[in-house]
Amino acid sequence: MHHAPKMIITIVLSFCLCILGITAKAVTIPQSTEQLVENSSDVIRGKVLSQISQWDETHTYIYTAVSIEITEILLGSATKGATISVYVPGGVVNDTGLRVEHAPEFKDGEDVILFLTELDNLYSVTSWEMGKFRIENANVVEKKLPVSEFISEIKAAKR
Repeated sequence: MHHAPKMIITIVLSFCLCILGITAKAVTIPQSTEQLVENSSDVIRGKVLSQISQWDETHTYIYTAVSIEITEILLGSATKGATISVYVPGGVVNDTGLRVEHAPEFKDGEDVILFLTELDNLYSVTSWEMGKFRIENANVVEKKLPVSEFISEIKAAKR
C-alpha cells in the first residue's frame, strides 16, 4: 500500500491539469445570482436521490454521478418530475478517493437549488460549489433567505 499516496497525488494532478484552464476562474471568483443565471443553461430545485462514484474511461480520475429528481424548473428545458444525473469531480471508488477543492458535495435526501450547465445532455454544476444551494426548513442555507425570496431573485435575474 505504499503506492496509494502517490496514486492519489497523480490523480489529483492529472485532474487539475485537465480542468485548470477551463474552470479555475469560475471556481475562485464569487458570482451574483444574475451571473449564475447568465452562465447556466438550467436552474432547478430537486431532491438528491443517490450518488455513484466511478473512474473515468482512462482510469485517471474519479467523478460522481449524482441522481437528482427535479421538483421545480426555474430556468431551462429540463422536465419537472424527471431524474437527471449531475456529474461532479471527486468521489471514492473501492479504497481510492479523490477530493477536489470547490467541487460541490451532496447528501442523499438533500433538497437543493442547482444552477446547471448542460453540454451534450450531461449536466454539471455551474461554478461548482457556488452553484449549489441547500434548502432546510424552507430557507436557503447559503443565502440565509426564505426559498421563495431566492426563487423570486432567480426569476427576476433571468428577464
